[in-house]
Amino acid sequence: MEDFFNFEAVAYERAKPARQVRASSTRGSRGDRPELATGEPIDIYHWAAVALVTALMCAVLGYAAGTPALSRAANVTSFVFGAMGMALMASGVVRSLRTRIATGERLVVPVVKTH
Repeated sequence: MEDFFNFEAVAYERAKPARQVRASSTRGSRGDRPELATGEPIDIYHWAAVALVTALMCAVLGYAAGTPALSRAANVTSFVFGAMGMALMASGVVRSLRTRIATGERLVVPVVKTH
C-alpha cells in the first residue's frame, strides 16, 4: 500500500529514452498512439465528480423505477457510486495534504477579528 502513493514512477517513465517508452506503451494497441500517454496525470477530482453524478443519477432512477426490485438495485448502485466518489475525494485531499507537508508549505488560516 505504501507504493500506491509513490509518484516518482512518473519521473522514471519520463527519464526513459523515447524508443523504450513508445515500445512499452503501445504494446497491445492497434494505433501508434496509446490511450493514456505515459506519465500523464489522472485528475482524481474529475473521476470523483463523475462517480458522484452517477450516484445522483442512479438515485433518481431508483425513485422513477416501476418495480421495487429495480428501485432497490438502483439505490444500491447509487450507494456504491457515492461511496467510491467520496473515497476518491478523500484520497485527493490526503494526497494534496501530503504534498504540502512534504514541501514544507504552511496552511494559511484566515483570522476572524472580533470587536
